Amino acid sequence: MEILEPPTSVHEAYPERGLKAYSVVFGAWLILFPASGILNSTGIFQAWLFQNQLQGYSESEVSWIFSTFAFLFFFGGLFVGPIFDNYGSKTLLPAGAAGLSISLVATSFCKSYYQFILAFGCLGGGASSILWTTSIATLGHWFEQNRGLATGLATTAGGFGGVGYPVIFARLTSRIGFAWTMRCFALLSTFCFLLGVLLLDTRLPRSSRGALALNWQGFRDVRFVLTMSAIFILDWAVLIPPAYITIYAASVNLHSISQHILAILNAASIFGRGLPGPVADRLGRFNVMIACSTMCTISILGLWLNIGSSIPGLVAFAVVYGFFSGSAYSLTPVCVAQLCKTEDYASRYGTAYGIVSFATLAGVPLSGTILSAGRGDNYSPLILFCGATYATSTLIFIMARGVSKGWRLRTKF
Repeated sequence: MEILEPPTSVHEAYPERGLKAYSVVFGAWLILFPASGILNSTGIFQAWLFQNQLQGYSESEVSWIFSTFAFLFFFGGLFVGPIFDNYGSKTLLPAGAAGLSISLVATSFCKSYYQFILAFGCLGGGASSILWTTSIATLGHWFEQNRGLATGLATTAGGFGGVGYPVIFARLTSRIGFAWTMRCFALLSTFCFLLGVLLLDTRLPRSSRGALALNWQGFRDVRFVLTMSAIFILDWAVLIPPAYITIYAASVNLHSISQHILAILNAASIFGRGLPGPVADRLGRFNVMIACSTMCTISILGLWLNIGSSIPGLVAFAVVYGFFSGSAYSLTPVCVAQLCKTEDYASRYGTAYGIVSFATLAGVPLSGTILSAGRGDNYSPLILFCGATYATSTLIFIMARGVSKGWRLRTKF
């Protein structure tokens, strides 16, 4: 199949603005509200299961349920990206929407450990991967110069969902129980999906080069390899504070805020996903990513490591980290997109996150092992691991920028 060459003018090739373009952004937002919102709420689910249905299991064992979800959330892009490039979104979106809704209903009936792994971890994570990859790739059909802005706006859905789901969960579980709370989540998710599927639409010609395999061509590009390595290491750390901040607050007797601290962190991430996007479009996507990653490192090692049982300190950390960690979701896809052609973006992005997903799979259980080694009440080793991982990722992002565009501080990239 012949691939049409894009127009010479970027502004002719990409609408960049207008009612249709921003309706696609809103459609992506609706799709990502349940998918990404639930990913950002796994800490509250983990704390509930650890204290209720799965009391007999260790922290590390329970965390595997949610690591499986996060792993498949990103690993599935390895297959979803090429399918999107070949066939578009018409089949993928309904399949992902139905899968996640069914997953939540199935989770409401779970009693055993393996049932939670299969229903929530496997089915939910796989379905969410379809929704995430398809939504992010579709935005690339409508935006190029303003892609950071569009992706940032769409990914704020994860922050809003990360606020809404924990708050609703805390209120409903005390009134109607866990099972009916999950069924309410399924109903809310289905409503968002029905509207989102109607709005999300592609516009560029389909590629015949996609295949259900790794896009090995990307590995010949040292910029791509360095960027993927930076994201890989970043994903070791990015989910640790959301996964453990609720349990941490309870462990230092901050029970009055333990049920709300994750919502505070996710509320800050709403701004952290939306605001860096337009700034990155003007100053450079890698530049802003490096700055945000640096601030995350400082917040972990400077705040979280030293707050002890201080409520103001914990809230300050949740706000600062929540804001700057939002870039891990909104800017990393844009950084990958900057290194390839749009018609190859879904495949290249899927390949990158297919590799990166293994870091997500290991990150939270590895953290649980580190925490267990500290007898479960000493969080300093875990916090040091998180901060060191963020610092390493920042250094590799700097290397990727330098190799790509040079080492001058004021260079836009």
